[in-house]
Amino acid sequence: MASHSEDWTHVLRPSADRGSRVVVFPHAGAGAQRYASVLAGLPETVEVVGVTLPGRERRASLAPRTTLAAAVPGICEELSALEPAPTVFYGHSLGGLLALAVADAGGHCDGLVVSCSQPGARSRPRPQLPGTAAELAEILAGHRLPADALHNPSLSPARRILAHDLALARDALRAVEPLRLTVPVTALAGTDDPLVPPDALPLWARFTSGPFRCRLARGGHFFPFTPYGQGVLLEELSASLTAVRTGALVH
Repeated sequence: MASHSEDWTHVLRPSADRGSRVVVFPHAGAGAQRYASVLAGLPETVEVVGVTLPGRERRASLAPRTTLAAAVPGICEELSALEPAPTVFYGHSLGGLLALAVADAGGHCDGLVVSCSQPGARSRPRPQLPGTAAELAEILAGHRLPADALHNPSLSPARRILAHDLALARDALRAVEPLRLTVPVTALAGTDDPLVPPDALPLWARFTSGPFRCRLARGGHFFPFTPYGQGVLLEELSASLTAVRTGALVH
């Protein structure tokens, strides 16, 4: 698959056997390459494909903004062009919402694993002020960004990317509310995550009619990037891949 800036996806780690595939959807402000080392412990038979939003890594020449209406069908089209293989989607934070939307839209997904991802708008407290602008301002403030972050020229490129991704997250939280998959879903969260409290984790169950399980891991919002958290993530991804390959949980 070509790796130019127009592509939403690219192969992070090829596999000659390609017994199965993991598609990784990164968190806000990040690109897929950030996950290469985190997922390096997966078996060599697992191909790893990364999703990269505009404005970062190999797509750095593009403006750091997109919409679900552009991202979801674009990602689906590219994933559909891949050779068939049992596939698990993995998304962290914003990536979990995007993975859910792509899976529902027809991206080939046999299982979904999310970590530190808010389960839709229902899981968030009501905004203190009405309107989508006020809601976005609250989300931006939670990440120490000003309310005008989308148009503030004084912000660093990394902070502008984060701001646009958080705007996408605001829209995704609402857009996923009616979605229902049939594939197994696993939801992970950190015990000390201020953004996704542990008691919100079971709400992920409503996004599938298939099997659901949740697990708490020691740490905060980025626990998968710690040695312990990486082990938890790899264990859960491996379990999901094994179930998909054996057909025990395939929809």
